This record gives sequence, structure tokens and C-alpha cells, in this order.
Amino acid sequence: MRVEIQLQQQASLDLQKQQVEPEKDAPQIQSGVSQLIKDVKKLGLKLEPVHPHQTHPLLAPYFMIEVPDRQTAERVIDQLSKNQIVEAAYLHPEESAP
Repeated sequence: MRVEIQLQQQASLDLQKQQVEPEKDAPQIQSGVSQLIKDVKKLGLKLEPVHPHQTHPLLAPYFMIEVPDRQTAERVIDQLSKNQIVEAAYLHPEESAP
């Protein structure tokens, strides 16, 4: 199962940059990004960009977290939705045969 997250534009660019060079810009990233990183680590999960290293405004804001079950997904969505930089957090729809 996968939780997908859409972030505010500037926050997504900061997070993309921070993931490429974790030490370089760490003090300069906004507090919402720092809190998001802490929340995900506290949950024992990993936040990954859907489109790594993108700066295009339609692609950069999307991130994902792999979760083991629906209960974990709901907990992640609830926790991350409280962050000011998260515009949307939702369970990725299951794929079905056409």
C-alpha cells in the first residue's frame, strides 16, 4: 500500500533539494519540511519523491510512503495532514485489471 502526499510548491522543492544534499541546506529548509521529515522518521517510514529530482511545478510536489497495511496508512494520513505544507495526503488507489 502506498500513501501519496502533495506538498506546497516551495516546500516540495526544498525537500527534493534536501534529499539530494542532506547536509548542505539542512539549516535553511522551512520548519514545515523539517517537521514532515521528523514525523515520517518517527513513524518508522521513508518519504520518497514520486518524480525524483524534478523541479517542474506539476511533478515536484508529489511524494509517497510505502506502508504495510490500511491501519498504518490511515495513521500516516492523519498525522501528515496536520502539517501546514501538506496540501493533500491520501491512500493510492489499488490498481485493477481493465
